[in-house]
Amino acid sequence: MAITKAVLIVGGSGFVGTHLAIHLRERYKVFATYNENPVRIPGVTLLPVNLGNRNHLKRVVYTIRPEAVIYAAGSNDVDWAEANPREAESLHTSGAASVSNVAEIFQPKFIYLSNCYPFDGTRGNYHEGDTVLPVTALGKAKVGGENYIRGKALSYVIIRSSPLLARGNGIHLSFLDRLRMKLAARERIEVAESELHSFAAIDGLLEMIDRVLDSGLRNKTLHYGGRTKLSLYELSRLFAGRFGYDPELILAKKHTSGTTSNYELPRLDYSLNSTQTYEMLKIEPLLLEQSFDLIEKKLVARA
Repeated sequence: MAITKAVLIVGGSGFVGTHLAIHLRERYKVFATYNENPVRIPGVTLLPVNLGNRNHLKRVVYTIRPEAVIYAAGSNDVDWAEANPREAESLHTSGAASVSNVAEIFQPKFIYLSNCYPFDGTRGNYHEGDTVLPVTALGKAKVGGENYIRGKALSYVIIRSSPLLARGNGIHLSFLDRLRMKLAARERIEVAESELHSFAAIDGLLEMIDRVLDSGLRNKTLHYGGRTKLSLYELSRLFAGRFGYDPELILAKKHTSGTTSNYELPRLDYSLNSTQTYEMLKIEPLLLEQSFDLIEKKLVARA
């Protein structure tokens, strides 16, 4: 059967974008953009795009005429966004607005990938309807993108995702890639314990996007996260034990005020409640052990 539907992934050379392109290429004509770091993905058309060049962006979109646009551009690195707030805003807010504006004539389904940082982290277990109150530059940029898409796109789905567990794409190493390399070399590594998250395998997000593309779902905000709430430090120790490394190599990095008194700050809780998503799209949540099983299969496949 001929594949006729075109999907445009903005940010196709990034961590999530690459996984999406590989996952969707069997069912769609997949076009993926990159800025500086091209990747080679068989069956996917990679296109250089500068989101600040509206004329070039318009030519690309008008050539593809996508039925769906997935906005996966940007970085979920909180520290990077704090150091580069204008760039974070440009990628997560202005870039999404530019793509939405030039694609509007084709009325595609616009999927905007957000994260957990629109919330302030004071209580966790956030539902889709809870009030957003970002305290980080990354969260503010994401809220700006969400609000623009919510106000301008005719058919949109906003997906707020917890941090995702997966291998990297060969250009960008994932956290688990870096952790595994350190542990394999028997090097000690400091890992933050200052935030709680509902970490989840990227595979569940890919299945979720499949369901969104296949359905008539529109103008919704959805959450995606796992069932287990833990810190990155706790996750790392569980990962080490599961894959036969020494958990004692992993040290807790304290979160302190940085003042002369240097007192330890309370942990923030950015966990997401995904019950509505699972019920609406009829998908089963992955437990943390299942996420590790999926990672193990991919490690064996690449060995």
